[in-house]
Amino acid sequence: MRNYEIAVIIRPDLENQSLVDMKETIKDWIASSGGEVSLVDDMGRRKLAYQIKKKREGHYISWYASLLPSGPSEVEREMRLNENILRFMVIKSDIPVQSNEKSSLVEDDSNVAEAIESIGISEEITESD
Repeated sequence: MRNYEIAVIIRPDLENQSLVDMKETIKDWIASSGGEVSLVDDMGRRKLAYQIKKKREGHYISWYASLLPSGPSEVEREMRLNENILRFMVIKSDIPVQSNEKSSLVEDDSNVAEAIESIGISEEITESD
């Protein structure tokens, strides 16, 4: 099993229930391809850098999952066929994500130090001028 990050931009005009259903559908796609979701990071509605399908905003969600080597191609195929997904990206992650981590992004430097210690990096990080 390999670790992957699956980032998706979903249409902003979906209702709340449709958005929840879409998130569950993508989670089911990951599970049906032999994967296991470790963490879901819902970043919410954000402005796009450029228009995609005449939309200026999108709902950003990332799934961190462990998949078999054939899993990403199956998930990508399902995403290409869904009209509610504006863009997606599946990338291999070097660092495994633990399910007990926070679902939000790193907020302060103390969390960064803890994360670095947990992956075994022994160099000290200092701020430069």
